[in-house]
Amino acid sequence: MITVIALGPVERNSNGYSIRIGHLIDALLRHDKVTLMEFHITEPRGPVETKYARIEYDAVYRSRGAGDMLFRLLTFNPLAQMKMQIMTLKGIWANRALIRSSDMVFIEGALFPFAILMSKFLGKRVVMDTHCVNLKLGSDFKDHNRTAYVMRCLTWGPLEYFAYRLSDNIIFVSDNEVSFSERTFRMPRDKATVIPNVLDIPPLEVTPEEMDGFRERYGLKDKVVATFLGDLTSVQNKDCVDLILGELASDLERSREELRFLIVGKGAEAFDNIPSNVVFTGYLDKIDPAIAVTDVFVAPMRVGAGTKTKVLLFMGYRKPIMTTEVGIEGIEVRGREDVMVIGVEDFPNALRSFQPRPKRDESICPISGAGYSPEVMSSKVDELLERIYREAGSA
Repeated sequence: MITVIALGPVERNSNGYSIRIGHLIDALLRHDKVTLMEFHITEPRGPVETKYARIEYDAVYRSRGAGDMLFRLLTFNPLAQMKMQIMTLKGIWANRALIRSSDMVFIEGALFPFAILMSKFLGKRVVMDTHCVNLKLGSDFKDHNRTAYVMRCLTWGPLEYFAYRLSDNIIFVSDNEVSFSERTFRMPRDKATVIPNVLDIPPLEVTPEEMDGFRERYGLKDKVVATFLGDLTSVQNKDCVDLILGELASDLERSREELRFLIVGKGAEAFDNIPSNVVFTGYLDKIDPAIAVTDVFVAPMRVGAGTKTKVLLFMGYRKPIMTTEVGIEGIEVRGREDVMVIGVEDFPNALRSFQPRPKRDESICPISGAGYSPEVMSSKVDELLERIYREAGSA
């Protein structure tokens, strides 16, 4: 049996983290039974049927005020992190028998030190799936938010060093993050396995009437639509939207009046003083109309780690993309004329000169998804488990 320990709710599939875990569990189920122990940090969707056993804990931090202020200052809420760690300790201790009976434990990220310690104490193999190297992400704040840079380095540096040292196998999303971890944490290369994020998107299901209704609802009729999509509570996405609101929107408000920034994703309530050329939709159950009306996807990312699934998504739908080196890290874009990689300072001019292309069939581009399919993840998981079982057999 395999135990997976993660933040939740995984079944909501509302961000790259939960989407990745869902596909990982599907790949693991091909080999063994899986039990997911998840600690909810956002409100759960409610009871859902799953192919795996599930143990849930409520780790949502619901208080506002001081927590919001700390989040704005530090780019994370230490009070929420404290609650999550307390609930993790409680949950891991209560389920130590489950861990003892498991063949191995997959831990989704370095925020579970108690899970790593308990698993190692009970003699279990620990496989940590990094999702992104958070110290690398924190380093990106150095030039524009020194407080966030210092606090993230002080917290994530020790956490990740500790997790990398104790874990038996470590999964990364790209070779760049492996190299960073080798240099920074002195991680042995033979611990690392690269398993890319998954791009698994169906053709858009949207009618012309739905598109017209969407444009009407959000004031996008006859507008050039520059879209950003993502979980806005994520630090890298919030920083990106802060830049759009504070710099790009004001710069383009008069110089290109027909352009509208469309911001899609949960967490819109964290932003205020919204310029007139910016529209927030909040979380959408169906994002197809938002993608269909998009003329260009903009991701002026200054900070980030891991593979940006939102960039993969718009690549899959053949939408023009403007992003930075941070935004396309770990993604192969050579030969892609629809992907413009520029500096943050170049976005205003690029958007002023951008010309929407004629509308075409909104279908998947096979080239963009070849290296990020569920089948690729499954094959990589197969290889990892075969190696683990082989090493266990020879020990």
